[in-house]
Amino acid sequence: MSRRGNSRPSELFGKAAMEIALTGRYVTKAEALELLRGMNVVWSQRQIDWTAEPDATGQRKWPWFLDVKGVLRIDEGFIRAQFAQRQIKALQEWNP
Repeated sequence: MSRRGNSRPSELFGKAAMEIALTGRYVTKAEALELLRGMNVVWSQRQIDWTAEPDATGQRKWPWFLDVKGVLRIDEGFIRAQFAQRQIKALQEWNP
């Protein structure tokens, strides 16, 4: 896996797991921020913008795409899965 935060979805989850996580409900950046707030994850606009910025190879950090109107969107399930998987990993590594 690459550096923390720059991991591709396929590196964090198997392909099958990612397909299961996808919901078919696509949200904008503003809606993604609201979704995160609903999960008690407070991100700034800059942080959500960072996930959509292309890297040196043209790949975005998260799988945002342009819809037919040119608006960036992402699957809601992907965002939920990102945080669920990280929580599961933290619990597995936790040794009280």
